[in-house]
Amino acid sequence: MTQASVLVVVPTTGGPLVLRGLTARPGMPTSAAFAVGDYRPLPWSGDYARLAAEGGPLSRLPGITAGPYELRLSGSFDAGRSWEVPVCLAHGLVAHGFRLTPEPSEADLVVWATGAVDLDLAVLAADYALLDKIERSRDLMTEAARADLYVLLPSGPEAAQAERIFRALPRARPSAILPSASIPAALAALVRGTLPTVATAGRRRRAPPAVAAGIVIATALVAILMALDGHPTKERPEAPPALAEVDAVKARPATLPDGGAPPPGVEVEELVAPAGSSCRRVAFGADPPERRAVPSEASGRLRASRLAPDLCGLAFRLVRPGARLAVDPALAAAALPPVRLPDGAQAYFLREGSRQNLVYVVQALSEAGAPSASDRLEHALRR
Repeated sequence: MTQASVLVVVPTTGGPLVLRGLTARPGMPTSAAFAVGDYRPLPWSGDYARLAAEGGPLSRLPGITAGPYELRLSGSFDAGRSWEVPVCLAHGLVAHGFRLTPEPSEADLVVWATGAVDLDLAVLAADYALLDKIERSRDLMTEAARADLYVLLPSGPEAAQAERIFRALPRARPSAILPSASIPAALAALVRGTLPTVATAGRRRRAPPAVAAGIVIATALVAILMALDGHPTKERPEAPPALAEVDAVKARPATLPDGGAPPPGVEVEELVAPAGSSCRRVAFGADPPERRAVPSEASGRLRASRLAPDLCGLAFRLVRPGARLAVDPALAAAALPPVRLPDGAQAYFLREGSRQNLVYVVQALSEAGAPSASDRLEHALRR
């Protein structure tokens, strides 16, 4: 049996990228995205890790197992969230038995999709520069002219015109416009639309009954999930950029207490789920956390925090300019990749499976690299 091959396009205003690989990597600490030929994670790799993490948005798709995953793209870009929709669809297609191909001439189908998603995998409406992305993708779509083309266009100011352009493209079969409300809806339509065929050497044939039955069952599971998740979703706010290094936190001007002694070089806060929310919603941006300062218990030691169900994580902010933040690897291992909060603080959201007693150290390092006694804080998390 031959798997159907799919070319997943990640359109950008700098030109189209394609997914070259999506592989489970149990040995990696967390999912990561790379450009071909580079060992350094892409700038938005931390957001991808949160998307694919256990309990994250991707876990809402049937057949998706928790990573870690290695995602490979044909190139790199620095910012934006429009990669989320094509990457989510790629995960869903691979889970349904499709094979990714980076070669337009080898593709049985092409998926051209763009947009950001929220916690419930709803596609967010926005201006995604669709017309510019289409224009820069024309050569790639011409190379894959024999493949079936499936398109997801999020709601926005250029969506209607973009749909007209795709429908007018000269192709063997007309372009198929996927539902743009959510990833489950688009994936269900995509699987239904490609059900009759699998790839063969230069031609198409009817899928064997066992394969067809398996895909029908998977499609039904997607439909059930959509029905269960039919509640209105709250739009996810723009995610802050992932931190590439721990010294990128903006410092707050220091003030001396009455005694004249310098304050600690780092402020530590608990990130708590607000009433009616959950740490899962907070960690993935659906609801903002409540932030509670952790008070000092003794010199160099903070009062212990209790691992209550609503304690989602911790935030750190430098007090004095020119310092760098250093966080104990023990805490980093128990948390999702760090994110920047709107005020510049660095947040670590705890992994659900790592909520256990922990003592860690956080430090504010001067340019010389040596912390003073007041810049080294010990903090415990206890059940």
